[in-house]
Amino acid sequence: MFLRELFEAKARRIVAVMPGGFHPFHPGHKSLYDWAVKTFGQKNVYVAATNDQETRPFPFEVKKKLAAMAGVPESNFMQVKSPFNNREYAHLLDDDTALVFVRSEKDKGEEPLPDKMKIDRKTKKPTNEPRYLRSYTGKDLNTHDEMGYMAYGPTINFDFSGMQIKSASELRATWPEMSDEDKLKAAKLMYGNGAPVAVKLLDQALGVKDKEPAEGTNEMAAYKGNVGIMELVKFYQDAKKNGDEDLIVKVKKLIDDGEDQKVWQIVQDYTGTKLVGKQFAYESIAEMIAVETSLLETESCKYGRYFCSTDKKYKCRQGPKKSRGS
Repeated sequence: MFLRELFEAKARRIVAVMPGGFHPFHPGHKSLYDWAVKTFGQKNVYVAATNDQETRPFPFEVKKKLAAMAGVPESNFMQVKSPFNNREYAHLLDDDTALVFVRSEKDKGEEPLPDKMKIDRKTKKPTNEPRYLRSYTGKDLNTHDEMGYMAYGPTINFDFSGMQIKSASELRATWPEMSDEDKLKAAKLMYGNGAPVAVKLLDQALGVKDKEPAEGTNEMAAYKGNVGIMELVKFYQDAKKNGDEDLIVKVKKLIDDGEDQKVWQIVQDYTGTKLVGKQFAYESIAEMIAVETSLLETESCKYGRYFCSTDKKYKCRQGPKKSRGS
C-alpha cells in the first residue's frame, strides 16, 4: 500500500459520465444510459461528446438533439474536447465526489483501460504506481482528485430494419441503403415521435440526397433539397457565438415572411457554405423550423404550432388557415 492511500478520502456522492462518439446516438447508447441511470441515479449521469467532425459526420448539436429525442435530458448532454480527461468535469465535482466513466462491455479492450500501471518516461517500462483509472466495484470509492473509475454496462443488439446492429458504425453503413419507409420505422424505434426530424438529420449527416426532380417540372418548384438544416444549425451557432443577435432576429423575420432565397443567401455568406444551385421551397424551411425546436424556438397558439420570432416583436399574422406547423 502506498503512503498516500492511507489519506485518500472516501467519496459521498458519484458523478457518472458516459463519453462517446454518438455518430449517431442509437438504442445501444440509450440502453447503456438507462443502465447508468439505474445504477447511479439520473441526476448524477451525464453524457459527454466532442464536436469533432474530422473523421465522423455528426456535429455536437445534432448529437445532442438526437439524444434528447431518445430520452437524454439536454441539460445532461455536454460538449467536451477530451472525453476521458477528468479536468473536463471539474465544474461537476465537489471535494467529496467520485468520478465514474461509463462504457459498454464491448469496449472493454479499448483505451483508456483501468487498473494499468504508470509508464516510466525514461525506461518506457511500467512502474509500481497505478494510473488514474480503476475498475468500478461499487464499494469504497475514493474522490476524483485521487482516482477515477471505469464501469462497464451491458451491450445490446437492436433490431434495425431487420438487422441486428450494436454499433454506430454499422448503423452508418446500413442507413444510406435503406428505403424511406424502413428509415422512418427505424427512426421511430430510436427516437419515438421525433422520427421524421431524425430521418432528415441522419440523411443530412450521412450525405443521403433526395432524388431531385427534373428542371422545369412542377415538382421542382417544391423540391426539398438535402442542404438545409445543418447549414442553419451552423449559422445559429456561429451567430450566437459572435454576438450577432440582430442578424438572428433578421433571419427569423425573413423566415417568418417566407423569404427563402434571402435566408439562404445570408446563411451562405455567413457560414461560407455554398448553396448555389439548390432550390428551396418555402415548405422545406417551415418544416425544418417547426421540428428543430431546440435551435429555432416555436410557440403554440389556438391555431396550432407555428414558427415566430423568439423576441415576440413580430406577432402571428397567419390566421387559422395559414398558421404553420402541426
